Amino acid sequence: MRTSWTRAGMALAIALLALVVLVLGTAWAAGGSSAGLAGKEGNKSAPAKAMSQPSQAGTSIKAHKTAEGFWTHVITYDWSVEKTVMPDALTLGRGEWGEVHYTITATRHMAAEEERAGVRGSICVTNTGERATEGLAITDVVEYKNPPAVTDWTPFITVTVDVHVNPVLDPGESYCYPYEISFTPLPGVTQYRNHAIVTILNHSGWLPDDPNCPGPAKCPFGPEPKEGFSLPTQPTRVEIDESATVRDEEHCPSGFACMPSATGPWAFSDSGSVSFHKTITNVSACDVKAVLHNVATLTESDTHETRKAEAVVHLTAPPCPVGCVLTQGFWKTHPDAWPKGHHPNDLFFRSGKTWMQVLWTAPRGDAYYILAHQYIAAVLNVANGAVPPREVAEVIYKAGEWFAANFPGVSPSSEVGRMLIRWSEVLAAFNEGWMGVPYCKYVEAGPANPPKKGGQRPEMPPGLEKRPETPPGLEKRPATPPGLENRPKNPPGSPPDQRPEMPPGQEHRPSTPPGQEKGKGK
Repeated sequence: MRTSWTRAGMALAIALLALVVLVLGTAWAAGGSSAGLAGKEGNKSAPAKAMSQPSQAGTSIKAHKTAEGFWTHVITYDWSVEKTVMPDALTLGRGEWGEVHYTITATRHMAAEEERAGVRGSICVTNTGERATEGLAITDVVEYKNPPAVTDWTPFITVTVDVHVNPVLDPGESYCYPYEISFTPLPGVTQYRNHAIVTILNHSGWLPDDPNCPGPAKCPFGPEPKEGFSLPTQPTRVEIDESATVRDEEHCPSGFACMPSATGPWAFSDSGSVSFHKTITNVSACDVKAVLHNVATLTESDTHETRKAEAVVHLTAPPCPVGCVLTQGFWKTHPDAWPKGHHPNDLFFRSGKTWMQVLWTAPRGDAYYILAHQYIAAVLNVANGAVPPREVAEVIYKAGEWFAANFPGVSPSSEVGRMLIRWSEVLAAFNEGWMGVPYCKYVEAGPANPPKKGGQRPEMPPGLEKRPETPPGLEKRPATPPGLENRPKNPPGSPPDQRPEMPPGQEHRPSTPPGQEKGKGK
């Protein structure tokens, strides 16, 4: 009987347990289904508190730094420059030249002197993420220890490092930001450290609402590299702008040619001066006043600051007389008429001959002598008062420069020879009165090679005492120079028949140079 009641009790307990499980399962299923329906039907009831959202997208950075202690004795120099010229005024007629002398004085003086100690180096940052950085900032702190009084690293000086040169780093980009912090060393302290705090505002894990950055504000975060350093035991001497250089620049006025003997640059390591001269030639200026500006520029070696000084020369070109011209044939046979400053026996540049010997040298196909004959006549005409037009003056100047550097023996068919022939044609037209300056109608000149006292033979140019009656190469020379057979007797615009067919003063010239008549001088 007891056994039956026991079995009945156990069956009832099992049935009750099954009923409880069934009820709970039905309730869970109904709750899930209801929530699902509510979601599908847009239930507006307040939801349960949302779970934390995943972090927003950001980037990351890494950094390292260098630190070097320094102790320097700094001397800063300043410079000034002055420039003078003597004389400061010239009056130059057309074709005349003058010389001026310049002096440039550079003066150095000490502007400041001080001792500096501190730390310098660079902080290098790399963007290791996939987004550009935002709000990059670097704070640099000098820290120290001084055991046993100070055993932990203690902040001493804090500065902000300038990052404006490259404020944003693109993904994968690196940049090193230099820094220098000056300070007065702490007494007895030998242990220093430099601590950089590098932060950005979009570092991964530190964006708004991240666990590390609660709230809507952006949180700066980044690496903090550290580097120890020590100060030198003795200061290093540093001189700023210890030296300087000076260059000279001229502004030659129109119508004049300026040839300086030097223009620099000149180097100065202390106060000093330099001098040079300048040749100024009036090439074509008439009745004008002009100013020659000369500017010296000094540049300091380290800061590259400049100083300038100017010296001016006032140039006056008086009105130009027109004058008149004569041909090379006249000047060849009338050495007594040569203007002051020119002598027949002067050496003609590098030819090895005198001016007169060059005139009596037959060109024989040498462009050197073809040009030399017309050049000599043009120079003598200008010195005698004839004022050449600009074109002629420039040819005279260029030809003089060319003769100063070259020797005879130039083929007229060569490139240089063709240039010399063109120059000679311009000068020939000038010497014959076709370039605006008229041919001299009346010339007061003595006989060719006037006789000496006592009836002696007239003086001859050196080297021509034994010359044949006719200059070499001229035995078969036509009476009229080539190319001039059809030239009118008078220049355009002159009254007809007033200019003699022969140069004035040569009407009674003997057919051969004086002193070389047949039978004489043998």
